[in-house]
Amino acid sequence: MPKKTIPELKEYFKATKRPTEAQFADLLDSYAHLSGPELKRITNNINTENGYLKLRGMDNSVVAQISLQDIKNNMGIPNSLVQTVNGQTGNVVLNLEGSTDRGSTREGILKYFTSEQSSTKIFHIKLPYNITNSYAMYHLKATGYNYGQADIIDVTWVGYCYPPAGNIISHKSYVAASTAITAGQYVGSDQHVYLWLKLPSIYFSTFKVDSMYVGNGGILKEGDLKLIVSDATQL
Repeated sequence: MPKKTIPELKEYFKATKRPTEAQFADLLDSYAHLSGPELKRITNNINTENGYLKLRGMDNSVVAQISLQDIKNNMGIPNSLVQTVNGQTGNVVLNLEGSTDRGSTREGILKYFTSEQSSTKIFHIKLPYNITNSYAMYHLKATGYNYGQADIIDVTWVGYCYPPAGNIISHKSYVAASTAITAGQYVGSDQHVYLWLKLPSIYFSTFKVDSMYVGNGGILKEGDLKLIVSDATQL
C-alpha cells in the first residue's frame, strides 16, 4: 500500500467515517514498526562505548539508538569531522575546521570581490600578530582572478613576527604566474604585521586567503585577518 501523509491519514478517521481495510493498511505502512526493516537498519552495529543518539517513543522508552560509529561509517561523515555525540541531548558535534597540526591548511579565511575600477588601490591584510608581543611564524596564500588585467592571482607570504628584533624576520613575498602583480609585507603604525597586494587594475577581481600552520604560529581562522583597501602604501 502507498505511504500516506498525516493529513491524508487523519481524513480516514474523522467523525462518522468508517476506515476501510485498505485505509488501515495505509496507516500501518506509513509508519516504521519496532520490528520493521527501517528501525532494524538504524540499530545495526550499535556501539554505545563511543556515545550514541537515542530515539524515544511516546512512553519515553528507547526505540532506537544510533552509535557514533554508525554516524562515522554509515552516514558518509569522515571520521575526522565527528568530534562527539551527546547521548543525553542527541547533539552531534562536528569538527568542520579539520586538522590543526603543522602543515594543515584552512582555506578561505578571508574572501574578497570588487567591481570597482581603480589602478591605485592596494590591498592591506592586517594579521593578528603584534611585533611587541607576538612570536608567530606564518604562511598565507592569496589566489584568485584579476579580471581587469586578465591575470592569475597567486601570492604567498611567509615570515616570523619576532619581538626581540622589533620586526619581521626570515620573510619572503612571492608572486607566481604574473609579472604585473606586486606584493610585500611590513610592520604598520599600530605595530601589527601587514601583508600587501597590488593589482594593476582591481576591476572585477576576486581572491581568497588560505592559512597554513607553520613553525610556532598556529593556523588562522575566519575573522583573524582584516582587509583594508587604500591608496596608501603603508598603514
